[in-house]
Amino acid sequence: MDIVEKLYKISIKKSAEISPFKKRYVFNKALDSLKSRRITLLSGLRGVGKTTLMLQIFNEMKEKTFYFSADSVILKTTSLFDIVERLEKEGYTFILIDEIHKSVNWINELKTIYDSFDLNILCSGSSPASIEKGNILLGRRSSMIKLNPLSFGEFIYLKTGKKLKATLSQALSRKKSIEWVARHSFVERYFKEYLHSGGFPFSINMAKNDLLFNSIRKMIYEDALSEFRLTDKKVDIAEKLLTFLAKSPPGEFSYNSFSNLTGYPKSSIYETAEMLKEMSLINIVEGERVNYPPKLLFFHPNLRVAFTEQLEETPNVGALREEYFVFHISNLNFKVFVPKKAKKYPDYICKRKSISFIAEIGGSSKSREQVKGKGYVLSEPNLIVLGFVQDFEQK
Repeated sequence: MDIVEKLYKISIKKSAEISPFKKRYVFNKALDSLKSRRITLLSGLRGVGKTTLMLQIFNEMKEKTFYFSADSVILKTTSLFDIVERLEKEGYTFILIDEIHKSVNWINELKTIYDSFDLNILCSGSSPASIEKGNILLGRRSSMIKLNPLSFGEFIYLKTGKKLKATLSQALSRKKSIEWVARHSFVERYFKEYLHSGGFPFSINMAKNDLLFNSIRKMIYEDALSEFRLTDKKVDIAEKLLTFLAKSPPGEFSYNSFSNLTGYPKSSIYETAEMLKEMSLINIVEGERVNYPPKLLFFHPNLRVAFTEQLEETPNVGALREEYFVFHISNLNFKVFVPKKAKKYPDYICKRKSISFIAEIGGSSKSREQVKGKGYVLSEPNLIVLGFVQDFEQK
């Protein structure tokens, strides 16, 4: 059995294993992008379902479609170009390459492949920073799709098969959000589960955040070491920063206090935080103005829970809610900022084109006195409904 036959046998076996899984919402977008002439790069954290998505596309198309993973030991004695050249000669026109960033010199190889063959190529990588860098260097040859963790609505769909929708106006209105939840009352019992383990598809099947924690460590010790050439000092800062953040209520992390605690200079901490942001592990919510201090949050609440479970601590509920809000509102292409500090102030200012509103995240004890102008106090019903908003609407 030659190398292509071995790779094909592996792809058939893998594709059979994922055949029962439902398709994520981004499936049609990825499929349409593959059918274009460009190289499509699929980026996302480990565990968000990139491999499953690619194998589902392989199952959908099959004819003239070939899937393989660039990190397979079978490929150690050959190059991507040689494999693709062989596949092109055998009549394949759609090439799906998983874990592309694991291949040495993959960006230049993709350039040569694009310029040499008339092929449609979809590649995935679990190092968001590496894939985004590749997309920039490939220029006109490529486009990129970022596969984020599941929204709450998508989690409900994969869990129950029910595809529900809501509008942003329903999510921001207390009355409308209560009405929406009353009509779909079954979703309430899944909210806590989603906050703790529902953003990553493997959590749906295994319900073990230690898998997610191990994925984070791999990103730091493997992906970041190769992409950012981390020193031992930066690795230590990264681990301590994430641990400190996991134990802190929202808004309590500061570069000064962390520098005093660890003894590391603020410049190194800034650089490490930016790296973690590029890796999609944290969000750095900048101040609305330059001199306002930023707020550091986990990119998704499940990441906080994965850390606190390892620390045998209980995650801060307020932090989980804020991370949930920032994750979902950012998915709607809103820019999120921290407002000026005052005695009473909202958590966030959200802007998109000519639309701007302020949001205070909390329970029923919070009042509109904490927001001024066009502002909203968002309690649990509002947050639940926000998870089902797929498109921006201002009606």
